[in-house]
Formats: sequence, C-alpha cells, structure tokens
Amino acid sequence: MYQPLADSRPKKFLGDVLPFFSAVKALQYKLFGQTEDAVREWLRILEQSSARPKLGVVRHLIREEVYQEARDYLEKLLRQMRGAEMLFLLAKCYLGQGLLEQARDAINEALSLEPEQAKLWNLLADCLLEQGLWREATEALSKSLRTEPQNDVTLYRLGTIYARNGQYEDALHCFQGCCRLSPRNANYWEMKAEMHLILEHMAQARDSFERAWRYSFSSDILVRLAYCYVQTGKIAKGIRSYQTVLKHDPDHFDALCNLAAVLQNQGRSQEALPLLERALELQPNDPILLNNLAYTLVHLGRNRKAAEYYQAALRLAPRHPMILYNLAVCLTRKGAWQDSIAVLNLLLENEPAHTEGWILLGNIYDQLNKHDVAVDCYNRALKLA
Repeated sequence: MYQPLADSRPKKFLGDVLPFFSAVKALQYKLFGQTEDAVREWLRILEQSSARPKLGVVRHLIREEVYQEARDYLEKLLRQMRGAEMLFLLAKCYLGQGLLEQARDAINEALSLEPEQAKLWNLLADCLLEQGLWREATEALSKSLRTEPQNDVTLYRLGTIYARNGQYEDALHCFQGCCRLSPRNANYWEMKAEMHLILEHMAQARDSFERAWRYSFSSDILVRLAYCYVQTGKIAKGIRSYQTVLKHDPDHFDALCNLAAVLQNQGRSQEALPLLERALELQPNDPILLNNLAYTLVHLGRNRKAAEYYQAALRLAPRHPMILYNLAVCLTRKGAWQDSIAVLNLLLENEPAHTEGWILLGNIYDQLNKHDVAVDCYNRALKLA
C-alpha cells in the first residue's frame, strides 16, 4: 500500500498561508473601522517567524502610531541585515516617539546607502523642523527636489516653510513652480496670490486669486479676490464679488466687514451700518469691528452711540492708538473738550510720534483759547512731519 512520505511541506505551507490570512483579516478589520482588532492581527503576524522581512506590516503599524512594537521588530531585524527602507521605517518610529537624534542618525545611515531617495530627505526635513532648524529643513527639501524635481507636494511644503519664516520671495518662487506643475490646483494659486499680496504685487495677486476662484468656488477666495479688485481700482467689481459671497453665505464675517469698509469709504454709511451690526452679532468682542462701527456712526451724526462703541473697543484693546485717536475725534465733535484731552494725553504718552494726535490736541487748546499750548502742540507735529 502506498504510504506518503512524512515531510514538513504541510507545516511549511501553513506557515506561509497563516500570515496571509491574518493580513487579510487585519485589512478587513481596518476597512470596517475596527482599528484595535487590525493592530492585534498585525502584531500577531510580527510574532510569527519568517525568513522575509515583514515591512508591509510595519508600515501599517506606523500608520496607526504603534511605534514601540514596530521599532522593536526593526531593531531586531537590523541586527541581521541592513537596508535603507528598514532604516527609513525605524527613523519614522523614532520620530513618532520624539527621539529626534536617533531618527536623524537612522536617516543619515539610510542616505549613505541610497542618497537619491526623496522620501529620506523629506523625513529628514521633518526631524529638522521638529528641532526648530527650518533653514536646514529647507536644504533637505531642496535636495529632495533634486531627486524628484516634478514633485509639487514637496515644492509646496518648501514654500510654506519659507512663507512661515518671512522669506516671501523664495516662497513665491516655490508656489509659482507648484502652479506650473499642477495648474488646476486652487490651493497653489491661492498661496501664490497671498505671497503677491504680502509683496504688494496687487495686480498679480488679483490674477492669481481669479485662477484660484476658477478652480475652487470658495467664498474665502472670492473675498480675497474682491479685496484685490478694490485695491486695483475695480471698486464696482469688488462690491459685486462681496455681494455674491453674502448672497450664498450671509454670515461671512470678512465679507461683511470688508464690504462695509468699501461702502463707508464711498460715503455710503447708511448701507455700511447694517453690515457692521450683523458682523457684531457674529463676533461681539472684536475691538477693530467695534471701532469701525463707531466710525460709521460718527459719519451718521450719532456721536454719543459712537463714543460708547469706542469705549467698548478700548476695554478689549486698551491703549490701541487708532481707537484712542478716533475716540478723541468723536469726543471733540461732541464738544467734550476735557474728555478728549485726557484721551489724547493717553495716546501721546504711548505714541509720542503720533502727528495727528498733536494736531488735534492743538486744535482743542485753540478752541479753549489756550493759544500758547496750542502752538506747542503744532510745533511738536511740525517736528514729526
């Protein structure tokens, strides 16, 4: 009778298949939101012996921030063999645990093995940023771009670091590159526009916001575009853009405030007032909004109410120069000379180079027939001119 040979093939077969079934099970758990069960399956796979590195499982664990177990496995594995991918994953574990120096050491070793790996340079930039070394991080990202020059994501990241640290020209060049590489990405055009705004390139900012609006239809972008229209002399178009935002989003705070400012500058205080009142309902503790509302009330002849709003604004932003000056003007219009003098003295104590404050103070003393004091105030203003 035929007797099958006793060998280890069934056992070996099961040894290969069981991790596969565990991996499938883990993915099913993950798919249905059972993350803890998925992690348990991945950890079970790591515990099973295998001649092949289980780097795919390690990647899953790192994505779920299970750093310690992944790190332990990698450190044990690296005692037997070394590779750039293992070191990269180990560096991610170290970074996730806040071990920045160890992470940098692992990345540098990986770079010595594969210096053309863009993701290694990107991870090095992460470590450097965590250490506050933003200039070194930009160098790492620049090296990443040399290996992948068409990577708009890395270029965008480099631009945001430059922008955050006041290097606006460099940031602009990065965002311009992003727009060339991915011309339908609204976010890239928006960031390019913001850099133009900071650098006071108003026409270029307007054109870039138009492209961003074309690809996103975002209310926030349309508000920024409306601002650019106004700044480049297209007042009517700016007003229509603000009105479009408010038609679809009547509580858009920036649109309410900005449109009110444009209308106020055109002398349309009666139209600006309800916009500012609605904005105040949304953010009642904004001192600049309170100041602007008071300013509009002054132009409507409601000085008493305006003074109340100015004083409310000062309670939120004591000694704010613009609010102090505007309050002094309001009190002067009411004929409250002494109150206005007190406010101006406070203003000039904090801002002795405030030319308009000295002139207004001189005007008040002139009204009070204190001409010598008025002349002194005017002379102080002339010295500052």
